[in-house]
Amino acid sequence: MELKRRDSTDGVPEDSGQEPKPEPEKKNPGIIRKREISVIIYTTVLFFVALVLILISYFIQERTNSTLSNLSAQHGELTAQALQNIEELQKRNQELSDELDNAEDELSDAEARLEAANREMESLLAEQAGLEQANEAAELEKQSLEAELQAQRGKTEALGLLTALLSSPEGTDVSAILTQLEAKKGNLDPAFLEIYNTYIENMNKEGGRK
Repeated sequence: MELKRRDSTDGVPEDSGQEPKPEPEKKNPGIIRKREISVIIYTTVLFFVALVLILISYFIQERTNSTLSNLSAQHGELTAQALQNIEELQKRNQELSDELDNAEDELSDAEARLEAANREMESLLAEQAGLEQANEAAELEKQSLEAELQAQRGKTEALGLLTALLSSPEGTDVSAILTQLEAKKGNLDPAFLEIYNTYIENMNKEGGRK
């Protein structure tokens, strides 16, 4: 068996151009325990945070559902109220439309009655105008008749005075008759006036002879 000679390099690892591997760090039980506690605390905090977030999300969802339910109920009530208001408005509109139709019919009747009344008024006015003209003509005729009657009365009175004068006995005082007849001689017809004038002339002649 051949013995190898050992030199100073024996027992030293040969340099192969690679760095020597670091020795694994020795594990400290205290540090590991602290890390485990930190992980447990962190996990617990995350769990409680997640739980709180879940609870908050649940309450928010419940509140949202309650709000949506209230809004849905309010919307239903508002919709029902709106439908009722629409029905009432439609009913009222129909009533107003009926009232308007009735008012238009009444207005048409009133216009027809007014037109008939206007025609009747025009007829009455025309009749009144005719009556006024007839009254004016009657008044003129009345005045003419009154004037004629007055003239006839004057003639009758003058003729009566003339008759009384002519029929008076001789020697009768006829001065009063002459005075009245002188005032009314204008009412005598020309023939009777001629008789009166002749009587006056004869009377004057007889008075001159006396």
